[in-house]
Amino acid sequence: MDKKRILLIAGLAIAAIVVFTQVKKLGTPAPVQTVAAPAPIVQKVEYVDVLVATQNMALGSRISEESVKWKQWPAEALSPALISNDLRPQAIEELERAIVRSPILEGEPISENKLVLTNGSGVMAALLKPGMRAVTTRISVDTAAGGFIQPGDRVDIILTQTVQPKSSATSSSQRVFTADTIFENVHVLAIDQTYSTGIEGGATVIGSTATFEMSQEDAELLQQSVSKGDLSLTLRGIIRSNAQARSAAKNEKEEVETASSLTVYRGGQPQQVAIRGQ
Repeated sequence: MDKKRILLIAGLAIAAIVVFTQVKKLGTPAPVQTVAAPAPIVQKVEYVDVLVATQNMALGSRISEESVKWKQWPAEALSPALISNDLRPQAIEELERAIVRSPILEGEPISENKLVLTNGSGVMAALLKPGMRAVTTRISVDTAAGGFIQPGDRVDIILTQTVQPKSSATSSSQRVFTADTIFENVHVLAIDQTYSTGIEGGATVIGSTATFEMSQEDAELLQQSVSKGDLSLTLRGIIRSNAQARSAAKNEKEEVETASSLTVYRGGQPQQVAIRGQ
């Protein structure tokens, strides 16, 4: 083999290698550049110490060192109603013996709107709203919803009394009774000397007297009504509504008032008989 042929073969081999290398590069995908994820931004939350309850506190209970403590609270969620350690570091000592005017749950931040500073006043005087009076009257179990009325409930007061019959045909010995609601939505402050209820609740207060929160004029009218007849309490529901339930009475009040009457003597005793349908 001559020298020219050897050089030609070598040149073809080198060209083949170069072409093969270039084709292989074209078939290989370009490497993907990995982008590092940005580091998460951690925002530091600022906390302040606020006064919270360590136990459930009912209406009328008093604040003590054991019933409250300082607890961290997000600064951005701090409201003016809450008590912070930054502004009032001596709050526990200042609020000791204060009276709870609204129930407070365990872990709930203490709001001064729910407390009353007694300054030496009695418990009942501290619980009264400005301008209101506490008036007490006698009750019995059968006239107070069977003992289910507790301090903090709201009731209607019904007066049952004997009236003089309007009809001239009615005998003077015949007794006629009327019942009218004289007060509505009255706040019960106490039953006997119990002015607060336990956490468990339940109908556990059965007393002989009830104390209501009333204005001075209403208190005078209540005492006047006691001398006229018997007072009964009807318990109102927790959900307040102006809706009136349909009467379950068989005879409408208007029908009874307009009915004619006739006196019938049975066994020598007069009895009043109502006549309707005329």
